[in-house]
Parts: sequence; structure tokens; C-alpha cells
Amino acid sequence: MLLRITLTAAFLAIAAGAFLPWSESGPFSENGLEGNGLATLILAIAGILATVLGRRPRAVLIAVSSAIVCLIVGLLDLSDVSSAGSDVGSGLYLTVGASAAAIALASLQTFAILRKPGEAPPPKETAPPTSD
Repeated sequence: MLLRITLTAAFLAIAAGAFLPWSESGPFSENGLEGNGLATLILAIAGILATVLGRRPRAVLIAVSSAIVCLIVGLLDLSDVSSAGSDVGSGLYLTVGASAAAIALASLQTFAILRKPGEAPPPKETAPPTSD
């Protein structure tokens, strides 16, 4: 349950990054929605829906895929903004960082879901009963 909450928070951070500045050039700034941030916003919404509503391995794969594509888009835009001579905005840093966190969390969720349902954790070692 905690894993799903933190994964949802990571996707919410990706969505919030789309509304923040991605590029700052002097007094002008460009938020993510004016560029590829719209794609990351849509993918973040898909990731949130897959995390909250999905209970099958397919939903986890959608969440992992959404986070990976958001990271790729964020890194490509980070490269473009840096090479253009503009300052990188906080929204782009937030998108890249939250995407990396979402990948890690969604990967952990993948391992938790793909574990065999009847598989029990190894028994704890207990001291043998002593007879008096």
C-alpha cells in the first residue's frame, strides 16, 4: 500500500513539473506545457490511473513504461535546453527526478506483483522448545 502511495506521489510530481518552467532565458520562461511537457503530463496521468486502479501485472507495466518515457522526454529536453544556451527551469529538473523515482518505485511494484501468490516468505528461525 505504501509503495502505491509513493508511486502515485512520484507521478503527481511529474504532472506538477509540466506546469513549472522548463526553460528560462532572461526575463522569459517557458513552462512544460508549451513543449513536450504535455506528453509527460498525459503519461503521468496514465501512470496514476494504472497505479491507483490497476491490480494486474499489465497495469504495473503501463506505470513502468510511462515513467521510462517521461524520463526519456525529460532528458532529451534537458539536453536541448542546455545546448540552446538557456537556463534549465525547475520543472524540467522535477520531471527528470520524479521520473527516475517513479521508475524505481514501479520496478519494485513489478517485483511485488509478479511474486507467486502462494509463495510464503521463508520461516523465521526459532529456538527449539526446551523440555523441563
